[in-house]
Amino acid sequence: MMKRKPQRQKTKVNPKRKNWRRQFRSLVTGKQKNWNKEKGREWGENADFWIKIIREKLDPFREIITNQAILESLKREKNLKIFDAGCGEGYLCRKLAKKGHRVFGIDFSKKLIEAARNLERKKPIGIKYFRGDFRKTNFPSSCFDVILSHQTINEIKNPEKALKEFFRVLKRKGKLVCLFLHPCFDSKKPNSLNYFQEKKIQKGYYLVSGIKSPWPYFYLHLSLSKWTELLIKSGFSISNIKEPHPPLKFFQKKWWKENFNRPRFILIEAEKTVPKKD
Repeated sequence: MMKRKPQRQKTKVNPKRKNWRRQFRSLVTGKQKNWNKEKGREWGENADFWIKIIREKLDPFREIITNQAILESLKREKNLKIFDAGCGEGYLCRKLAKKGHRVFGIDFSKKLIEAARNLERKKPIGIKYFRGDFRKTNFPSSCFDVILSHQTINEIKNPEKALKEFFRVLKRKGKLVCLFLHPCFDSKKPNSLNYFQEKKIQKGYYLVSGIKSPWPYFYLHLSLSKWTELLIKSGFSISNIKEPHPPLKFFQKKWWKENFNRPRFILIEAEKTVPKKD
């Protein structure tokens, strides 16, 4: 009489883990269908969230680190013509205009541009706002002294197109300042991420000062070497790379120890280099 082999019990798979695996596979394969449509929806749904966060100064990373890092990079300059690429509700535009610069902001979010324009109408300080795509603008060539990209260059699928446009509209020796999530440390579990592969990273929500955004978000991950390669291929000369962080004394506080436990941001300064004509 043949003995029957004992049947293996099926292991129950945690549905959350199964969902995580599915999400991870989609990241690794780099699917980026309908990127612009998804991004437009994301910013439309999260616009009111960001207006509240920024205008009520609820984001310590922006207030203490990223905004200050950008302003610091321009503190010695005067009377500049500045293009804020992805200006949102206009915070940095207002800061720079109050310092005497001529500022132009562009964003593809209707809600955020309307919020920026409404404040400009109430308290005019000479800022020009446009709704559109900073990868393709109607600005004349060689017209800006500085272009800023504050956590926006990594929001688009093809940053090389933006860099090409930035190069076009910058004056000779004009400055480009890009600040975005540090690509070397944008994952809590580096082993789960193929660092050198281009990927669309997806998150369930923003969480700022205990407030969750109503809509998920995503961004582009490229290795640091890829970012520098794109800049150089676009004609820029990299003049400085910084890793913005809070003052070291802040790390004596528990919140900063827990929430800034690795470099989170990178700031790259680059210059438009054009050979002189003989």
